[in-house]
Amino acid sequence: MIMEPEKSLLKEFISGGWIIPLIGAAGMLARLMASSDKIGILDYIKKILAAAIASTIAWFILEQTDISSFYKAITYGIVGVISPEIINGVVKLGKRFEKNPAKYIKK
Repeated sequence: MIMEPEKSLLKEFISGGWIIPLIGAAGMLARLMASSDKIGILDYIKKILAAAIASTIAWFILEQTDISSFYKAITYGIVGVISPEIINGVVKLGKRFEKNPAKYIKK
């Protein structure tokens, strides 16, 4: 689906994308409920909010791509479930880049 030029991502988010953070949060909630790890309520809240934010970022990336809404929804849920690993991976990659940017930038 190609968006019309006059529609902004913010308008798209307000008109229907707002459900995406709920999908990501639900994915994380399912992960936490299935886990036998004992964590506090603050950790539950932090992980669920991180999952919601990560799914929202995924929505902004995928919204204008031409793939099935079904696949997008699956992606948002998976991003929510594995958001701690995604965030840790991005941070680790950023730290490696900081130490040696020439390794990642080809001239």
